[in-house]
Amino acid sequence: MRRCLSVYFIVLLLAGCASHGFTKESVGKQISNAELMIRQARQNKAEDYAPLDLKLAEERLEEAKAALKDNELEKAGRNVEMAMEQARLADAKAETARAKKEVQQEKKDVETLRDEINRAVKQQ
Repeated sequence: MRRCLSVYFIVLLLAGCASHGFTKESVGKQISNAELMIRQARQNKAEDYAPLDLKLAEERLEEAKAALKDNELEKAGRNVEMAMEQARLADAKAETARAKKEVQQEKKDVETLRDEINRAVKQQ
């Protein structure tokens, strides 16, 4: 228990230290990455399969841009990180939904082929 608490506090300390390392350049690069991730999620049809997650990613990205403009690097960095996570989630949900849809179509195709084979066998 004591060891777990020690590890927990070390992680919190490191997270706190890491969060103060935002620079205009690093946040600017993260914003560019977030924009790419959101674009990728859109290409994977996140609007159809994960609209809320995509919207949250876009909102956080806009908040990050505004904070960067106001030179609030900490806020900008946190928001852009959240935007990237939401974009990843939206993309993953969209990809999963598309894969499920493809599997369902494949199952239908297999069932159709099975029915055709059964009809052909009965006709012989």
